[in-house]
Amino acid sequence: MKKINVYDMQGKIVAEESLPEELISKPLNKDIIYYYVNAHMANRRQGTSSAKTRGEVSGSGKKPWRQKGTGRARVGSSRTPLWRHGGVVFGPSPRDYGQRLPKKVKKSALREVLKDKMHEDRFALFMPEKLESPRTKVFAGFLKKAGCENEKILFVFANDRASNGNLIKSLKNISSVTYDFSNQLSAYEVLKSDRVIAEKSVFGAIKEYLGEEQ
Repeated sequence: MKKINVYDMQGKIVAEESLPEELISKPLNKDIIYYYVNAHMANRRQGTSSAKTRGEVSGSGKKPWRQKGTGRARVGSSRTPLWRHGGVVFGPSPRDYGQRLPKKVKKSALREVLKDKMHEDRFALFMPEKLESPRTKVFAGFLKKAGCENEKILFVFANDRASNGNLIKSLKNISSVTYDFSNQLSAYEVLKSDRVIAEKSVFGAIKEYLGEEQ
């Protein structure tokens, strides 16, 4: 059984959760992660880059001088790409870079990145305390005591944003920390973080992502 540490808000290990070893022992499927990240980054592109061709730039298309007899090179238009203020050859134009990503691939990618974090002991749980008002030093102290203050941390909360409002506001001022909710957990956010620390109440949902029947 894989042991998962459970921290309190003081950064101390107060309990352990177990996970069947077979859920995370299989080799990492890097192909699924590659396809997911490739599509995710493509879908984030705006695709608004644009450049004008010689037919779109402003100005006259009149021939600057006659074809022969001047001693100069022949020119058909003052908007030729060879001239300043001319058009652009093969320039970018607005396009949609989006890629359709099946739900099964998204789910598989999330499972693989979570497996990787757990296999490397970069996944933990914490037991949040109710805060009457936002207090950044609570999370700053937690990260320091837990020994991960210099890492990129992803906190995973339960789906109820209202009950975790002060907790979320408390960690927003820490640049190395991001957060997500268990019902919309993104494989990309998990992958780019050094460590994942999830609320203890969402461990059941995490195990479902890994494929364990509840």
